[in-house]
Amino acid sequence: MKTTPRLLSLMLAGAAALAPVGNALAQITVKVDSTKTWLGWMNVFNMDNSWAFGQAWGIGDLRATFEPSRTNATRVVLRVNTNTFNTNGFWNLPDGTPNKLLEANLYVDVGTLYAGNDVTFIGRVESNSLPAGWTCVAVIKEFAPGYAYLGDTRAELVTGSDFAVTRYIRPGNITQYGFLLYGPNARPDAPEAFEGVSILVDNEDPSITAEPLPQRVMVGGTARFTVAATSSAPLSYQWKRDGVPLTEGGRFSGVRTATLTITGAQLEDAGLYTVTVSSTAGTRESQPARLRVLTPAEYANWLDNPSFETDVEQPWLVPPPWFNFSGAALASTNDFYGNQIDYPVQAKDGTNVVRIYNAGEWNGVFQDQPAAPGDIFTADGWFWLSSQDALAGNTSLQIEVQFRAGPVPLAMWVSAPVNQDSPRDQWLYLEVTNGVPAGWTQISTENARYLVAPPGTETVRFQLTLHNQGGGTGNVYADALRLMKKERVRITARRVGNEVELSWPTQGATQYQVIATEDLAQPVWAPVGSPVEGDGSVKAVRIPLGPQSRFFQVLTL
Repeated sequence: MKTTPRLLSLMLAGAAALAPVGNALAQITVKVDSTKTWLGWMNVFNMDNSWAFGQAWGIGDLRATFEPSRTNATRVVLRVNTNTFNTNGFWNLPDGTPNKLLEANLYVDVGTLYAGNDVTFIGRVESNSLPAGWTCVAVIKEFAPGYAYLGDTRAELVTGSDFAVTRYIRPGNITQYGFLLYGPNARPDAPEAFEGVSILVDNEDPSITAEPLPQRVMVGGTARFTVAATSSAPLSYQWKRDGVPLTEGGRFSGVRTATLTITGAQLEDAGLYTVTVSSTAGTRESQPARLRVLTPAEYANWLDNPSFETDVEQPWLVPPPWFNFSGAALASTNDFYGNQIDYPVQAKDGTNVVRIYNAGEWNGVFQDQPAAPGDIFTADGWFWLSSQDALAGNTSLQIEVQFRAGPVPLAMWVSAPVNQDSPRDQWLYLEVTNGVPAGWTQISTENARYLVAPPGTETVRFQLTLHNQGGGTGNVYADALRLMKKERVRITARRVGNEVELSWPTQGATQYQVIATEDLAQPVWAPVGSPVEGDGSVKAVRIPLGPQSRFFQVLTL
């Protein structure tokens, strides 16, 4: 089985690291619990075992199933993968011979919850009928913050036998446990397509079936955290912020229920929220969920941690939820371009920036955020190319905005590139406006400033990509990145004396322009007044009435 650090560090695209618990050494035992949040990832290899690519897959796409269902499972079955069978020469040769090796990862990610402890993953193998050429193992993996792969511990799966795999997870590090099934891409009607591994399920009691999710609200807004759990006995709950139990009252309600509500959230309410779920059968602690309380301008930016200022665990590690897929590091105003003390690193916003450099052909960072068909975004960012460590050779960096359905990119737009010919020692502003042809993604896109999510969109990915095509060197520094979700303007109009008043809710960091026409058949509408600055409140403008009827619109700029 392929086990290179490059491969395994790519396993968890976009997963957010969680807050560490105390460092006292303890023994933590985890089982094959169907109520946990199981994730899927597929690593694809060429037949010479060289890595081709990896991406998140649904559990069903891995050909993994909890039977008879997730809610009452008695076993989990992993089968030889056939979902990519295609005689196009990429996945399979024209005669159907496999042309790719697939590593299906079915796993639970607990972030840093188990850091500083021995972790043991146990279970029982009901059957293993994999033919020669396929393997399946139980595994515990360890990652540094930012998902830099540190190593794993494995156990073979033998029919009718128990398995146990134990690994010490160092303080601050991330734990994943689960299963890897590795072997050739098979044709659906081949005998091996019907073979696999069955492992018995052993659910916890009580068991958390849905973890609380991160929340972001504007100052004064309402945030809700919800947990779902099951037990053989009645359940009780206790919510905490940064490990401190909350009391009922003030802005907090439901502190002893399954749903915590924070009304009129203030900046000091930001933090990590957990809930302790208890019954006579036992006690379970949820994974932490972060609450960010943002100004209107911050809230309008769909990116989390857009200037790399928060959740910094090490001064060189790109902080979550950004994912460093290769060749990226955190830098700050305490660092120097090219290690030249006379050239301190500049920051556009705060004190931190991300540095993208050549660590292979493709380098950079990305984060995924939820999106839906019809959502509208603009995207931009600031970049610095220093004369002390500028790009050289056939190397360039651009912003990519991808609309995705699971692992599948549907449509993409990009910015103009930063390359060796770009201006140096000054901030460069890049805006995502350039379409790309089908082939990069499923849908061909045309140049546009407003990026519209196509049908089928589930997430939007903001990515900085440095493409090194010829052994080039150098660095690009990025800061103050924005993915602005544009809410549709909803206008209310009323007559006030000899004027018409137009009012609408605004977003922070957004300008609005009223335009008007007397003839809907005319293609050009005229601006009325100056742009209006949005700040999260309702804005109103009054316009004198004239002798002719007029039609009005409000545009975002």
